This record gives sequence, C-alpha cells and structure tokens, in this order.
Amino acid sequence: MISAIILAAGMSSRMGSPKQLLKLEDRTLIRIVTENVLASSVDEVLVVTGYLEQRVSAAIKDLPVKTFINTCYEQGQGTSLAVGIKALNVKTSAFLVFMVDQPFITASLINTVIGEFEKRSSLVLRPVYNGQPGHPVIFSYDLSDRLKQLAGDEGARQVLKELGDKVDCFPVQDEAAIFDIDTPEIYNSLKMKLEKRI
Repeated sequence: MISAIILAAGMSSRMGSPKQLLKLEDRTLIRIVTENVLASSVDEVLVVTGYLEQRVSAAIKDLPVKTFINTCYEQGQGTSLAVGIKALNVKTSAFLVFMVDQPFITASLINTVIGEFEKRSSLVLRPVYNGQPGHPVIFSYDLSDRLKQLAGDEGARQVLKELGDKVDCFPVQDEAAIFDIDTPEIYNSLKMKLEKRI
C-alpha cells in the first residue's frame, strides 16, 4: 500500500499569505496539489492542516482524503510530517511527501517515482531534475519511526542528509520536480502567465 502525505499546515511567512489558499485559475494550491495526488496510483491521501485549518479543510472538503490537524504547526514542518506519519494506514509500505507550493507535480510524475521505487526496492527515492534534487520523495515505511521524531522546520531534510548515499536518486525530465512557488514574485509572475494563456 502506497500512501501520500500533503503538508498544508504552515503560515508561509516568506510568502506573506498562506500558500495553501493562493489561487491559480480559480483553484487553491491545496486543491490543485490534492487533486493531482488523487489522480495518481497512491492508495490513500492524508492532508495535514494547521494554520487557518477550517479554511484549508473547506477547500478540499469534497475530496476523498483524510485530514489531520497539527496543533504545533508554528514549530515547523517537521511536526506536520510527524503527524502525517503517525496517521498512516497500518498496511502502508511506503509514503510520498508533498508540499502545497508545488502545483505542477502531475499524476504521471508521481507514478514514475512510485514505479522506480518499487523496481529498485529503495529505502528512500528522490527524483533529480538537471542535477537538482526534487520532489516528491518516497520513503519506505521502515523509516517511519525516525521520521516520527522530527521537530522544528527542517522536515525530512535532516533525515535525508543522515542517510547520505542510501538515498536513491534517479533523473527525471519534468521540471515540476524542482519548481515551487516560494515568493510573491514567483506567484504573481506565474499568475500573469496563466491569465495571458487563458
């Protein structure tokens, strides 16, 4: 069983407004990311909320996902990932982690990552675009105990660093693996491009 954890609890302090609720073509980022994940071959989707929990949950309330609240979201992303891992189905053998600021990660890319992970029997697998490590990262459930201990804002980065060459990497041709909406400038530029296309 393959699960997906979408981290949607943060305050997006660098952005200045919650990324989860930013819109592209009339859909919030949390909805876009969730719909993309649901379109893939994952077996369950968990969404971890926190900041503005009611508004974020309302944006995806009609979708077949399970939502969990991180009451410690102000302490950082690591606490949200820990909440998601603790809520995984007992039959889960591996799980992918998604951020709400990467709306262009498609079901196709997700399925490619899952397929490569299963083919290699990896402990953890990460897509790489043009030499740059990207997302989504998929973890074997064997790492769940270590990841449950996460705190602060480093998220899984610290664990990936600790694992070193045990992290399997494979090249992908999809730039979405490394693209994120990290600043107001990137968001406004992207929004303008999409509006012009329409």
